Amino acid sequence: MNPLLLSLVLSTPHVISVPQDHVLPVFGCGTGCRVETEQLALPERMPDGWWRVKVRQSTWIQRCDWDTTPLECVDELWEGRTPPIKDLWLFADCPGKRFASSRNPDRSDAWEQSVFHEEGDWKGTPKFQNVYAAPFLRWAKLCPAEAVEGKQQIKDMFRSLRKAFETKE
Repeated sequence: MNPLLLSLVLSTPHVISVPQDHVLPVFGCGTGCRVETEQLALPERMPDGWWRVKVRQSTWIQRCDWDTTPLECVDELWEGRTPPIKDLWLFADCPGKRFASSRNPDRSDAWEQSVFHEEGDWKGTPKFQNVYAAPFLRWAKLCPAEAVEGKQQIKDMFRSLRKAFETKE
């Protein structure tokens, strides 16, 4: 190979792309609010059997000028209670059906929760709603084999909801 060409190839920065297959790219955090997630590394198994993956999360909020016609809205990074962009670790215990997020790779300050409702009328159903920060959907990206039944439950829920709204002639 030509030494000049070799020098050019070796000195050109190479961007290593991380696949985004193991994170939920967007989930809601309230009306006009969303959290975008970028996967920064490949998932890795921890000694205790949990999976972890490093991510960068950005929280966006939609701000509208209610005095304009038509209504003008813009999306902006939310400077609310937490930094709008932060690096975190997401964790999944696949057989234990648990999901956690933490600023620390060892899960020492993790917010951990079950991905299924554990009591009440919804007991045994996936917690996929935004009010819970969509733990089932985020866990399912790291535990696809274990999530099959829960995904089917969600599909069935939406199917029955759609049927309830159908009009009969």
